[in-house]
Amino acid sequence: MKKYIFGSMLAKKQLIFWFGVWLFLILLLSTSLSGFVVSIYFVTILMPVVLATSIFFNRFLVPKYLLKNRMSRFFLYLLYMLVVSIYFELLVMVLAFVVLADYQIDNLGKIASDIYLLTLILYLVVFAEGLVLSIQKLREKTQRLAEVEERLANEKQEEIVIRSNRKNINLRLIDITYIESFGDYVKVHLDKEMYTTKEKISSFEKRLPNSFIRIHRSFLVNKAHVDSYNKEEVRLGEKELSIGRKYKKIAEQALQANLTA
Repeated sequence: MKKYIFGSMLAKKQLIFWFGVWLFLILLLSTSLSGFVVSIYFVTILMPVVLATSIFFNRFLVPKYLLKNRMSRFFLYLLYMLVVSIYFELLVMVLAFVVLADYQIDNLGKIASDIYLLTLILYLVVFAEGLVLSIQKLREKTQRLAEVEERLANEKQEEIVIRSNRKNINLRLIDITYIESFGDYVKVHLDKEMYTTKEKISSFEKRLPNSFIRIHRSFLVNKAHVDSYNKEEVRLGEKELSIGRKYKKIAEQALQANLTA
């Protein structure tokens, strides 16, 4: 779910970026073309060339060749891309010359009629999108690193403090077999004893490391104490705990990973 939301946010940012590029080019070329409406038409015709060039460069050439240090192929395809993009820019200029400028080159203005200047603008947009993508990837890596560090910190945690019978009790995580929910109370089960504390199981789920897995709305189990399991239940010694339908897939994946580790 988190991955889907993150992907959706990236898609929205991409749409905002390209809409901003479209507006920027319209404003830039409106100073050169004869009228704001003509600028909108010209930029709209040009945008597929800009998009295709940027996608090819930033999502194909850079990750597949430049970042893998395959420089000969990178520069070869870069040359191809340059030739093809200029060719399509020329087609756009010819189309604009016929349809928008009414065969009057002066109506295109300085920017729209200069292939070198237009190419420079195109590749500035391409490199700008590359910079935006790099920043997004850096943020994503930073977020993942923070999540990994948090998970490792939790896994290094050896004890947990609970409040039971008006006393603070330190429990070693390795000694906890499972946690059972009773509404606002939970029972923390150890091998030979049990403690009751006024705390929700969801709170325990946040506090405990990944060695504990939620298998049911009422059960959190310590994977280290799981002797066997199937799609319906988990066995911890002589105790059998049901796996809730909502948690089956996640529980099975976690327990399988624990078994093969």
